[in-house]
Amino acid sequence: MQARLLARETGDLDPRDLARTITTDLVRSFAPAPQHRFNGDTAPRPDPAGVDERAHNIRAHSAGVSALALDKFDGRILLSGGAEGAIKIWDLEACGNPHKVHTFRPVGVVARSARDQHAAGHTHGVTHLAFYPFDPDAFLSSSYDKKLKLWATQRCALSASFDLNATIYSHATSPVADHLLVSVATQHSNVRLVDLKSGSAVQALVAHGGPVLSTAWSPRHDHILVSGHADGKVRVWDIRRAGGVIAQLDQEDSLGIVHRHDHATAAGMDWGQMPHFRASAQAHDDAVNGLQWTDDGKYIISAGLDRRIRVWDAAMGANTLASFGSLIQNQHAKTTSFLVSPSHLSTDNEFLFWPNEQEILILDLHDGNIVTRLRSPGVSNPVGAHGGQMGRNRITSIVWRGAGGGGHQVGPVMGGGNSIGAIYSSHMDGQIRAWAPQIPGPEDVDEDEDMGEDEETKRRKRKAVNDAYRSLMGKQITFT
Repeated sequence: MQARLLARETGDLDPRDLARTITTDLVRSFAPAPQHRFNGDTAPRPDPAGVDERAHNIRAHSAGVSALALDKFDGRILLSGGAEGAIKIWDLEACGNPHKVHTFRPVGVVARSARDQHAAGHTHGVTHLAFYPFDPDAFLSSSYDKKLKLWATQRCALSASFDLNATIYSHATSPVADHLLVSVATQHSNVRLVDLKSGSAVQALVAHGGPVLSTAWSPRHDHILVSGHADGKVRVWDIRRAGGVIAQLDQEDSLGIVHRHDHATAAGMDWGQMPHFRASAQAHDDAVNGLQWTDDGKYIISAGLDRRIRVWDAAMGANTLASFGSLIQNQHAKTTSFLVSPSHLSTDNEFLFWPNEQEILILDLHDGNIVTRLRSPGVSNPVGAHGGQMGRNRITSIVWRGAGGGGHQVGPVMGGGNSIGAIYSSHMDGQIRAWAPQIPGPEDVDEDEDMGEDEETKRRKRKAVNDAYRSLMGKQITFT
């Protein structure tokens, strides 16, 4: 590390290359952090033998964890949703030292509600969780009970509930909009928009491609929304327009709309009177169940049940042809949760964190190369009926926690004062697992530097001995 800094100072290493190298090294160094455990048992039982305190016996949710969310203000509050329908709130700053063993316990719980009760909680498994982007004291949850709910975080109190009369896979809110619209992906073919201000489903973006499995708002334009459908199409919407759809991503188009415009103009066609995209254009050969924008809004990432991940130039609508190989696993017909590293984490270097069944693949976003693979240390047997033999330990959701924060909103690079950066993953075996970069301490220096310091120490010692010898030998000793 010191050698790289010296090379930068002498001009032998470009600062951009240094940033890219350091970031890649940190990403490669991610490893399991088993010292962090999440115990969701709100009524601890006597355990004199210590059996229940073993890592594989500690679970956040007994029936499996189906969703996670982390606040982007302080990076402090983690939400987890269970397959049993409960929601739990965790304070990540309850652990003062991220290097020490700590068992987190929920600081708030929204219990599952029985069907014949009128309690606030969900009656079925939680499908998605997300904080309101402008206020960490509010979050949204959706469930197989067909309801979207708005909650007050600190009080664990229900603020509003919306019955959409369709299974909800996920929901999204714009990170830049003044409006209070929530896009909802349901088993219905239309994209539902719920207005939190008026308390009603104010609009439906009409489509005919089967269930909507994912939606994502542009981080640049508050009126632009993309949706992924069961027919393999990714539709781009302008919610201000009556027609709605303004584009469809086409896996066969690697040139984009500007090329089509120039080609039409050169051919003497009236661009204003012709369709700007193919009605049959498909982004994937199977259902699209994952969508993300990079936080600078330059790229859209889509994932489909055809086990393909595609990266799109958002301005051009062009397929960048990034290839992620044949290792990608994606076979569950519901919204998949994946991460893209913050665009400003490293110049010209973005990473995709993909939950690949029982492991996390970290890939270069633009060339598809695998940077590293994170594997869970061991497999636990699920307690509930939702995780069978094939589903045990499967990752259902991942969230990013950066280093820094300090009480200020810093967007996607969030983290509390005690954070060295981490990824948290939820699993069908009921556990929440932490993954952290291996940050070298003061005692961890390069081998070459150790050798240099050893030689310097030896040289000083030799000089001290020689000086003492010359001092003694240079004096005349008289015996009396």
